[in-house]
Amino acid sequence: MERFFKRFESVDGMSAKGITGLLWSYRGKGFIESKKIIRSGIMRKLLVLFICLALVSVSVFASGAQESAFPERNIQIIVPYAAGGGTDAVARAIAQFAEPHLGQPITIINKTGGGGAVGWAEAAKARPDGYTLTMFAPNIVNLSIMNLSPVGYKEFEPILMFNNDPGTIVVAKKNANLDVVEMLNDDSYKSGGENPNFYLLTIQAQTGVIHQDIPYGGAAERVPAVLGGHVDFAIVNVGEAKGQIDAGELIPLAVMSEKRLDAVPNVPTLKELGIDAQMGSWRGLAAPKGTPKEVIAILEDAFTKAANEQGFKDFMKKAAFNIDFKSSADFWTFMEEQDVATTKMLSK
Repeated sequence: MERFFKRFESVDGMSAKGITGLLWSYRGKGFIESKKIIRSGIMRKLLVLFICLALVSVSVFASGAQESAFPERNIQIIVPYAAGGGTDAVARAIAQFAEPHLGQPITIINKTGGGGAVGWAEAAKARPDGYTLTMFAPNIVNLSIMNLSPVGYKEFEPILMFNNDPGTIVVAKKNANLDVVEMLNDDSYKSGGENPNFYLLTIQAQTGVIHQDIPYGGAAERVPAVLGGHVDFAIVNVGEAKGQIDAGELIPLAVMSEKRLDAVPNVPTLKELGIDAQMGSWRGLAAPKGTPKEVIAILEDAFTKAANEQGFKDFMKKAAFNIDFKSSADFWTFMEEQDVATTKMLSK
């Protein structure tokens, strides 16, 4: 407070405190004496001082109120893939457990198209106030590298990464006896995947064989395509097709990971079979670029608490989704690394 008084010294060297004392000494005196105060400029300086102090007080109060108020209303999460897929399932689960920590409802909105580009474009142009978030998946990095999306991860602020699942090659029950290596080296077999299908591109970089790839919006569309015989195989996460795998309708032939998965321990890795192609589907949460750091911190704290809820962990385990938490800062570093690795792969 003292610095404000020092800024308002009178021309006679009198401090603002002195001015206040002088005014008090003139109380009850006549109009002529009062005019002396006004003509001296003292009243004008004192008025400026009071206005500045009032503005500072209002600013501090408003700032504190704004920070403590978030969130005041419903939050929406844009999922750029179809309902029923892995990204959608993880989004709905984490939202359920985050609501009590935020004190507000969370709505899931599915905006599909362009391998995720449509939903991310919608999210990127939202007001950066923390009330519109979006789910991230590998294509937030991949599509921008290939100039297939108007936005990339750099147009957002990362909040938290939840999981990372390796790709699993699945076929319909009638094709259970197919040799996966033979299939991947034969371009007559049709695949169903996203457009572009980075799982398949990773395999093709190793085999040199280009398969006909039929584009689908997500695992929720790819799985029925395999079951209906529209394509010969698809690459999904185990969690996205667990029901069909458990029922014996879909057969997993190989996984695209370094080691075998606990969810399907009898299924070999492609690396074991001589094709060193590894790739996973990771998922996380982000907000539009420019969202205040204080808001990001509140969201990160709430969703981290949600991700550590036993109920969320139980859901992920039951659904065969591999948990892989990364903080906001670590998530950003991870995406930068993915950017470099994917750029290198596509340049081959």
